[in-house]
Amino acid sequence: MTNMDPNAPSESEDAPAAPRIRSSDLPNVEGDPAPPAPREINEDTPLSSLSQAEIAALTEKMLNNPETRTKLIAEITPISELRAEYLDGSQSVVRQIDWLQAHGYTQFRRAARDGNCFYRSVAFSYLDRLLHAPNIPATVARFRDVLASKEFGLTLAFQDEIYKEFSEQLYTLMQLVEDFGAALTTEDLLDRLLEVSDYVSYYFRLIASAEIRNNPEPYRDFIFDQEIVAFCQSQVEAVDSEADHIPMMALCNALRITLKLATLSSHVQGSVQEVDVFTVISPDDAMDRDLPPILLLFRPGHYDILLSPN
Repeated sequence: MTNMDPNAPSESEDAPAAPRIRSSDLPNVEGDPAPPAPREINEDTPLSSLSQAEIAALTEKMLNNPETRTKLIAEITPISELRAEYLDGSQSVVRQIDWLQAHGYTQFRRAARDGNCFYRSVAFSYLDRLLHAPNIPATVARFRDVLASKEFGLTLAFQDEIYKEFSEQLYTLMQLVEDFGAALTTEDLLDRLLEVSDYVSYYFRLIASAEIRNNPEPYRDFIFDQEIVAFCQSQVEAVDSEADHIPMMALCNALRITLKLATLSSHVQGSVQEVDVFTVISPDDAMDRDLPPILLLFRPGHYDILLSPN
């Protein structure tokens, strides 16, 4: 604290400065263990294992990482560009893209190949459907009610309510859609999402993981050589782990949303039919059947966003 007493002796400019001792220079008290080194958090770290301090550090890292503010979801692109990439490769994929174009699916958005492509693409499509719903306030309220109904399950699966560090970003975006409605464009929404897309992606990971943990029976037969919790930690919660059909089904079941997945496969022989291209995942209690389904384009190991025909 600064000495404000005018009669106090002043420090001489020639007086040597007191040496500054770093904490690392101090000897350990005999019998006291050395402080543990900070834990390294990487792409294999389950989110459910993070402490509040580690979540705060991860949050700060996200905010300061320029990658989270770049175009992790690209502008609308003609699907003919994707077709050109396969002309010298799989003709089965070329025929499937031709089928999509012939049925009005002529545009898509590329998603970054960083392990979060599925969750980020779902997040954008999830919010964009709210923006284009016939009754935005009522639709937002419906989606918000479903999210709220999952909080108890999230609390059961994860201690210390770590999900709240991520869920608030999704709720903020939903409130933005509700407040501004048609005055907000899809590109405006995308820009805002890209600022916090990792938060929302992680939240959807936690929702899928909690669904599997709390309701394992529909998924148990598809999980081999792992316990349920171990599977969730390594295949769902681990940062940047890619989504396969199990977390995909779990997320749709938990959020009660309908997903329509166009799969480009090199194994389709002969003429292409709709059943060769599209797979629909829709739980029995889906609450979004009055809206277009979330539409994704899948190639092995990667998801993009497919745009509906106009």
